[in-house]
Amino acid sequence: MKIAKSNPYEGKPIIMMPSVYGITTGKECLYRIPVLGERPMNIKIVGSLEGLKYENNIISGVISKDCSFEITVVAENSCGTDEKKVIISVAEDNALRTPLMGYGSWNGNIGRLTQKDIEHAADKFFELGLVDYGYSYINVDSGWQGEYGGKYFAIMPNDKFPDIKKMVDDIHARGLKCGMYSTPMSISLGFPMKNLPGCTRGERDIRFCPRLEGVGKEHYEGNNVKQWDEWGFDYLKYDWNPSDTYNADLMKQELLKAKRDMPFCVTVRADPMLHLYWQKNCCSFRSNEDSIADWENVKERLFTTDAWKDYVIPGHFYDLDVLEIGELVPELTVKRLTENEAIFSYTMRAFFMSPIQISCILDTLTDVEIDIFSNEEIIMLNQDALCNYPEKVFENKEKGIMRYRRNLENGDIAFAIFNYGEEEFEDLIKLDEEAQIRDVWEKKNLGKSKEFKAVVEPHCARVFRIKK
Repeated sequence: MKIAKSNPYEGKPIIMMPSVYGITTGKECLYRIPVLGERPMNIKIVGSLEGLKYENNIISGVISKDCSFEITVVAENSCGTDEKKVIISVAEDNALRTPLMGYGSWNGNIGRLTQKDIEHAADKFFELGLVDYGYSYINVDSGWQGEYGGKYFAIMPNDKFPDIKKMVDDIHARGLKCGMYSTPMSISLGFPMKNLPGCTRGERDIRFCPRLEGVGKEHYEGNNVKQWDEWGFDYLKYDWNPSDTYNADLMKQELLKAKRDMPFCVTVRADPMLHLYWQKNCCSFRSNEDSIADWENVKERLFTTDAWKDYVIPGHFYDLDVLEIGELVPELTVKRLTENEAIFSYTMRAFFMSPIQISCILDTLTDVEIDIFSNEEIIMLNQDALCNYPEKVFENKEKGIMRYRRNLENGDIAFAIFNYGEEEFEDLIKLDEEAQIRDVWEKKNLGKSKEFKAVVEPHCARVFRIKK
């Protein structure tokens, strides 16, 4: 399928900051405003930041009371001007009001992960312009762990991470944030053969996860959070199967005590029946198989989305796992996804408001894969502050077709059509009234109508925005 080319630093400004940005009361704010368009560019803020600092396009500082206020971000270059009104919402446990976007290290590194890999990922995100599409987290997955020790008797980094605090500080200096990985198990799920430690130790607690050595009876959540806080981490992926609320809450309560804000992602099997806990305490929650470069894996992931329809709310999202687009390490590759399959995969994350984490060997990305990661109109659907979860409005199981509909914050609606079948399908979409129809992947207006046809190729997806 044809999609639009990415041009992050051409043309007039496009401000990619979501219309609602959340800050946790009393915790350090760090946000680099993402803006596309030709450089040089002047980016300014109109209105009071209530004591926050704005310098070199980075907002930082602490607000000590709950509040909400509006600013206007204005960006100007030689091609034109863009401005956007943004509500800054300050409240308890309030980060990531729209889904996390960034990098996850697992699929491109697994056991070979090093500090240099993480630093290189940050460099590549700037080089490719991804930071100005809104990708702002550089997340460390399993593979960093060494032995217990140090000031807090916590997990220390292995020798492939010689200065983990400097790594985080350097990422912060560029306006990005850095995520951490751990588990309540005594041995990490990611590397059982290397006995990488988790946040518990000692005798197995038979009430919980039956995998490997399970969850230990000696708990060190507080020790580890103090260490991550001192290093400066901004996010935690917490990994065990099945995910239970008891161990999740032990970690959550320690995260709340940290000086820094660390939004909490629970993975890998968060039961929808426990949605009231996940909705209140987790920025995202996973219940699916690990992503690998395999079409069947991608297709099956789509079938898990409907179970979460009534449980996703602003700030709390269903996580479809890190992307399997691009070249993955051989251990996670059946066959590199085709271009259509990659479009299907990214559309699924964007449309269902999943966190979007690029996770591959960044130096071997194709032009089309970069274009997939860099479509501002698709990303705007993911970052739409209404956070209206898609409703399935049409299905043809025989042909392998599902069509979903979403309401958007400005009154527009959006449709995504997924073809997981083996034949091309022509879908007919009828609207309540005549409206402007836009092909989002092509960034192309199709004219006004009360209905339109969409041809969807096998293993592919199309997205349309209906403008009122």
